[in-house]
Amino acid sequence: MALEHIDTDYKLEHFMADGLLPDLAFLYRRISDATVATVAEAPPGSAVDVGSGASRELARLAQMGWQTYAVDPSAHMLGVSRLLQGEATIQLVRAIGERLPFADESLDVVACQAALDHFADRFAFMEEAARVVKPQGRVIVSLNNFEGLSCKLGRLLHPLARASRLHHCADWPCWQIPPDHTFKGDWQVVQELGQSRLKLERAYGVSLLCMFYGWGHLLHRLPDGLAQRLLRLADRIAYGRPAWSDVIVSIWRPIAG
Repeated sequence: MALEHIDTDYKLEHFMADGLLPDLAFLYRRISDATVATVAEAPPGSAVDVGSGASRELARLAQMGWQTYAVDPSAHMLGVSRLLQGEATIQLVRAIGERLPFADESLDVVACQAALDHFADRFAFMEEAARVVKPQGRVIVSLNNFEGLSCKLGRLLHPLARASRLHHCADWPCWQIPPDHTFKGDWQVVQELGQSRLKLERAYGVSLLCMFYGWGHLLHRLPDGLAQRLLRLADRIAYGRPAWSDVIVSIWRPIAG
């Protein structure tokens, strides 16, 4: 897909909404926590978040001692990052993921959190990530899974849901690819990302059944403590079954030579 067809100046209101149901609110928090925890498995070094958005994860990592870089094509989002970073020191870089302005083997971690399916060329980004990461560094990619359990069951039950108005997303099914995505993410796609430059070290799933018909509304009606326990239980199931999960987190290592 040509770069001119990609939105490179999106704004905060393009993907933020008020009044989220508990399942989607949990998913957003869990992806953020998972990104920070996975990066922080190693001692502090240098980390870049590509497609960084508001850079909340980088602010947390900077407070842990990481040297952090936010890369985003949107000047608006980099401005939001500057406003929100507080005491954290984050270097802001306006660039696209397919052309990273860093030297070869210069970074300990390259992360891309739930943004890769907005890029013009996912393989070009992975090539760039492999180029700029150190030989012992890591590339961490989280990707929406449109073949997870929620999407598979949603497709099956969609006619019933539309007829019954069972769910607020009946007119926009959870398994339908949004128009601003450049490809459909799933477990098979994740496994093919590294090609010849990166080796998949491990992968895990985040969240289960997010936006499945009726699930969020059921959680909303339950006591908050019970709803959160159910969400954490579903998340634990998803962790070891990335093909079922709502989001897949993959960790890659450079292939020597």
